[in-house]
Amino acid sequence: MTRPAPLPRHPARILGLALALGGLGTPAWAVGEPPALYRQIAAKHHLSADALYRRALRASGRASRYGATRTPWPWTVRLCASDRCETVYPAHRADMAAVLAAGRAAGLLLYVGPLGLRWDATSPLPLRAATSPRVTINEAARQWAAADWERMTPPPQPTASAAPPNAVTPRFATAQAQRWTPLINRVAREEGIDPALVHSVIAAESAYNPTACSPKGAVGLMQLMPATAERFGLARAARHRPEPNLRAGIRYLRWLMATFDHDPRLALAGYNAGEDAVLKYGRQIPPYPETQTYVRRVLRYQAQYRAAVGASS
Repeated sequence: MTRPAPLPRHPARILGLALALGGLGTPAWAVGEPPALYRQIAAKHHLSADALYRRALRASGRASRYGATRTPWPWTVRLCASDRCETVYPAHRADMAAVLAAGRAAGLLLYVGPLGLRWDATSPLPLRAATSPRVTINEAARQWAAADWERMTPPPQPTASAAPPNAVTPRFATAQAQRWTPLINRVAREEGIDPALVHSVIAAESAYNPTACSPKGAVGLMQLMPATAERFGLARAARHRPEPNLRAGIRYLRWLMATFDHDPRLALAGYNAGEDAVLKYGRQIPPYPETQTYVRRVLRYQAQYRAAVGASS
């Protein structure tokens, strides 16, 4: 097999490490029956399982050690510098983590997992999540479905029965909500998360009151506990400041979304009860009445908020 010419200077040394850990492979084009994981994720995002699996074979297919059939390799990494790229297949998840850490430190453009999900400094996926095939397949499928939906969906047309401008449901029309909405929308977009989800969490947590404080010690718009604030870069003493509180809370929510395969039900359950509780019950909403009610309430708020924004636009 002929290997591509090495990349110049420092990136070449990083790719040397990658090749030593994983080696090169040739993509496969033959399509077999999509495994259950691909069928589940395709159904979740309303995609063709066959098309999703074909993408994975093109991006990461290689001969399986268990037979002659070519299959997507779970720990595939593609590293690019300028116009030169190498695809490597680390043997283990730990080797993949080493390749990714070295590639990021060298400033290389990285694509991870069976579907070649782009992983850069703006990605919400931490290193541990980026080495999980289930997480990267789900996120790549979600992005593919969103892109296809945007291409297929025509822009909305105004109708005579449309609601008047700025019409919103009462829950989001309070003076407090209107005061903080521009900041919430800006920070949510900067952090790469749906503003509707953030508004819904804030409506349930603090009713847009930046000075709200719970009996358990959670404070601010996002009702952050001291340990959670510090975990996401906010000093305990600064939790009452609206923008830092908002940014740390959104980063926690974004992390939960990535951790739980972008399932908002599980992310919200984690926000209310802690991610350990969701994991304890097998990645299901914990059987706590408060948490179950909280998840239903926030999702209802999210639907109301989206309907209100759609009507006002």
